[in-house]
Amino acid sequence: MILGQVIGTVWGAKQTEALRGRRVVEVRPVTLRGARAGLRIGDDVPADSLAPTSLLAVDPLGADVGQCVLVAIGSRVRDLVTDPVVPTKHCVIAIVDEAVVGA
Repeated sequence: MILGQVIGTVWGAKQTEALRGRRVVEVRPVTLRGARAGLRIGDDVPADSLAPTSLLAVDPLGADVGQCVLVAIGSRVRDLVTDPVVPTKHCVIAIVDEAVVGA
């Protein structure tokens, strides 16, 4: 699973039938290298804690830009959260209020 921040929504004039009516968001993963234990992460993720790359995920929960989310990856997750015909294995499974870095 990946903890990340929604940085945008992907819109398209045309899409495959399997994506019709589904929301796709762009997410930048949170990087925790060097983070101190006890650090609290929420919607106020510092820019230097975000990875330089992003990923796309189907979002059945309706997360807003700037919100912290948990993205799960895998066909089993996709099958449970959306539908087996959806052409991605990246799915938003939670909108995170706060995460705390462990020791």
